Amino acid sequence: MEEKKKKETEKQPDIKALVEKYVAEAVSGLKESFGKDFEARIAAEREDAAKMAQMSSEERAKAEIEKSRKDFETERAQYVSERAEFEAAKELTAQNLPVTFARFVADGDNDKMLENISIFKAEFLKAIEAGLSERLKGTLPRVSKENEPSADPFLSGLGI
Repeated sequence: MEEKKKKETEKQPDIKALVEKYVAEAVSGLKESFGKDFEARIAAEREDAAKMAQMSSEERAKAEIEKSRKDFETERAQYVSERAEFEAAKELTAQNLPVTFARFVADGDNDKMLENISIFKAEFLKAIEAGLSERLKGTLPRVSKENEPSADPFLSGLGI
């Protein structure tokens, strides 16, 4: 009994070291990717600042307006996408379908979204039915080989 405990305590430092190694690798990979993204963003900002410094006040104003318009369009597109996903989730809930598929059927156009949901529902129900029929497959029940059923003792006790 004590030997087992001894072996387990010997294994624990190995497991801890292994976990620490994996965590350290994951953290270093994330730091590296974040560092690259951050440096790329800094370089882009520097380029933009250098371009802005060389522009006249009118060109700078036009560039700032264009940048704000692009930012607005991306935010608007994200809002429309989130709103469509929310509406799709509501409709899926109303039709007793899994909400996790809302992202796949969402569309900015409500009619198109309803069409996507109806197509999804038909395919989803087909897949469920196919899965159930596959699971329910089995052997047929055995049929008795006797021609006449044997006399039931209960019925014979009643005189039938």
